[in-house]
Amino acid sequence: MRDITEEKKLQNYLKQTNEFLSNLINQSADGIVAANTKGDIIIFNESAEKLLGYSAEEAMKDVHITQIYRPGFAKEIMRMLRSDDYGGIGKMRSIEAIAMSKTGEEIPCNMSAAIIYDKDGNEVATVGIFSDLRESKRMQRELEETQLKLLQSEKMSSLGKLAAGIAHEINNPLGGIMIFANLLIEELDKSDPTCEDVKKIIFEAARCKNIVKGLLDFSRQTDSKMSVNDLNKIIAQTMMILENQAIFHNIKVIKDYDTALPLVKCDRIRISQVFLNIILNAADAMGQKGEFIIRTLYNKDKETAAIEFTDTGCGIPDEIQNKIFDPFFTTKEVGKGTGLGLSMSYGIIKDHNGTISVKSKIGEGTTFIIELPMVKE
Repeated sequence: MRDITEEKKLQNYLKQTNEFLSNLINQSADGIVAANTKGDIIIFNESAEKLLGYSAEEAMKDVHITQIYRPGFAKEIMRMLRSDDYGGIGKMRSIEAIAMSKTGEEIPCNMSAAIIYDKDGNEVATVGIFSDLRESKRMQRELEETQLKLLQSEKMSSLGKLAAGIAHEINNPLGGIMIFANLLIEELDKSDPTCEDVKKIIFEAARCKNIVKGLLDFSRQTDSKMSVNDLNKIIAQTMMILENQAIFHNIKVIKDYDTALPLVKCDRIRISQVFLNIILNAADAMGQKGEFIIRTLYNKDKETAAIEFTDTGCGIPDEIQNKIFDPFFTTKEVGKGTGLGLSMSYGIIKDHNGTISVKSKIGEGTTFIIELPMVKE
């Protein structure tokens, strides 16, 4: 009788222990996956289900452990587990890895792992613990973007004041050079070879004058004439002017306007200037031939009206994409651009509490994305 009672107590104890361990594994916020030495999954907790998209039953029946990693990575994990360099033999300290979901999504994770041994020291299983990094990486990207925008804003403000001072200092003597050069050319005989030199002076002075005008436009703090506008109409009117120009004769323009695009409060003229800058830059990048797509869409989550300009041009190298909104930065040949167009565009969009960003790939093209806050009733 006593032996039976002791046996029942032991069975209850084992049952409670198993339940506790099962709950411990399933209540973990991290995904826990264990596999036997053949690679068959034997433990797949609830967090692993959420992370990877398989049900526990499905994973343990149909999924091999190698399927939840990129090709070859399961072998790399075993190599690290058998090495003394990653936390000791049989253990792998936390590393950043990619887990593959049921749908093929690559999920960034912090991952640690261990080999499970039996009482005789034989390997019987491996266990991996996965912590989803998607949210933290999204927050990190947003933080970096915010820091870059703040830095750009501060830089633009300082350079704007500097540009205004320089422009005013240069403008007066430059005006004098042009006046006296024009007087000189009137006094010279047309056959005098000096005439050509004076004409060059006038041409270069006029080019400097244009740069100075750009500086003043860049630094000028004018009061915006804000009104409620339909961005589809502003873009359509801008394209109506440009499509008849020679630079667009060999460019196929595709328009995809969202009829549900919300109205925005903006300075119509200044926003048109931004669109004009981006569109002309696109035509130039494509060598006046290719395909140009203008798309508008309503971003419900952000409550913004978004405009995307996509060209099939040469693309912008990764290493200079964070510089293209800097004043005087240009990839064009000397004399073909002041490097102020995108800087002014950035400032105008910022003044409208909007955002402007770029996505580009060498040899494929570039997309500029502008988002402006919608008018709320």
